[in-house]
Amino acid sequence: MGLTEYECPSCGGVMNFDAASQMLLCPYCDTKIKVSDYTAPRKEEQDKDAKADSNEWLNEGNEWKPGETDGMVVYSCQSCGGEIVASETEGSLTCPFCSNNVVVKEKFSGDLRPDYVIPFKKSKKDAMDAYAGYVKGKLLLPKVFFAENHIDKIRGIYIPYWLYDAKIDADYHFEGTKVRTWSDSDYHYTETSYYDVTRTGSEDFAHVPHDASKEMPDDLMESIEPFDFSDAIPFNSGYLAGFLANRYDVNAEATKDHIVERMGNTIESDIRETAGGYSSLRVLSKNHNVRSLSHKYALYPVWLLNTSWNGKNFLFAMNAQTGKFVGNLPVDKFKALLLYVLSAVGFTLLAIIVCLIIITF
Repeated sequence: MGLTEYECPSCGGVMNFDAASQMLLCPYCDTKIKVSDYTAPRKEEQDKDAKADSNEWLNEGNEWKPGETDGMVVYSCQSCGGEIVASETEGSLTCPFCSNNVVVKEKFSGDLRPDYVIPFKKSKKDAMDAYAGYVKGKLLLPKVFFAENHIDKIRGIYIPYWLYDAKIDADYHFEGTKVRTWSDSDYHYTETSYYDVTRTGSEDFAHVPHDASKEMPDDLMESIEPFDFSDAIPFNSGYLAGFLANRYDVNAEATKDHIVERMGNTIESDIRETAGGYSSLRVLSKNHNVRSLSHKYALYPVWLLNTSWNGKNFLFAMNAQTGKFVGNLPVDKFKALLLYVLSAVGFTLLAIIVCLIIITF
């Protein structure tokens, strides 16, 4: 397989994509290059096929046991000769020996080539600061979560997404109610009036995302939305330098039904807003006609943080474009019990004081 390495043309150091400057940056000599202007110094060598087949690598006398590399691919780093072991879906890697950034061109070529990429806007420090702000003030959180060194792993990764465009025509039939209440000296009255409500409309959708990676929890990836598509640019592998990147391993067809459901929920919510003035609206019937559904392929930037506690793993994610941070936090049962006891004692004391005041007066 052909490998692209981002070697600094000035000093030979490893270049990374820098979120602050939006350029390739060499941390050794501070050379900056626009991604679109970068040309590999050793392009002819990099265009040669690297050793990529795991079985071929095993046959050369290395010590991997049969079955150990199932689902894995082994690449040869062209800078130091070290072997890089990765999953079949990983397309942007870092050599564990010399820290050289490598992009596997075949993972992002032909039908696998993304149409767009949103470059990283937030740095690793931004992700750590967001984590600190996220856990701050959480009284029932175990103390260990407040320590930065509790983070087991932090990764900047480009997640593959399918982006859908569509137009949906919708027809709705609602039962609407209006409730009126009044009182006289003897009774309270409630009057409920029922109405037949119909609405018809259409809505256009653009760039609705659905993650295309099996290993990423769909609910977590939806939670860090939205991404601002105005920052999306035509794909260039230079933006991957210094970050991990996976190609899609979930086909668009497998995500289509969920996307259409999300669009349907949106149009129903919008149509309900056009029927104001009712106390309630109950759907009696609805029909959605999806027209011109199409999709594109893109890579979106995400910071993933992993930590563990009491044998359980916790995953946090930050939208590396907008900074939105999400994740599930555990509850320290001892702290929760202590808070409950203190609250109960406090209310008891307050009740005793109130009773004493009443008796005194």
